[in-house]
Amino acid sequence: MKRLLIALLFFLLPISAFAVPTKPEQFEKLENEFSLECQKYGAESCAARFISMAACTYIFAVNQGKHPDEAMDISDKLFVGIMRGNKIKPEIMFTEKGNIKPIIVNEVAGRTALCKEATEKALPKLFKARGMEEPSPEIQKNLTDSFGYWWISTVETLYKKGK
Repeated sequence: MKRLLIALLFFLLPISAFAVPTKPEQFEKLENEFSLECQKYGAESCAARFISMAACTYIFAVNQGKHPDEAMDISDKLFVGIMRGNKIKPEIMFTEKGNIKPIIVNEVAGRTALCKEATEKALPKLFKARGMEEPSPEIQKNLTDSFGYWWISTVETLYKKGK
């Protein structure tokens, strides 16, 4: 029950309260202690939750001043650790064509919307880190609204490249 409360707090606390893991022992602790009742929710739903946590962790790390590459590394380590700790094989997330299953895509889109405010704040930082001009408010809104789908697309691309 304690671990479920930690997961709920992750999505309910104000953005500024999140500590982005950066030390090996923090990742190890998450892997060993963060578990959800995946038998109850289903492995696909747990995977969707973990994808969403990784996506939002990426955004939180950018907002805490991490370069996008470092933020990606942090979110990747978080995702791998909690998937491993919950004994979920990544293959369950994908169709035969290597796309993430629609049920997972829909859940990720909904869950990443929970870090929408942080995503809006991170976008100008992401553009600046890449030497690009800040997006217009309309583009920023569209990018924020589609962040979960972009994240899924990135995961799919990496999975297909790895096969």
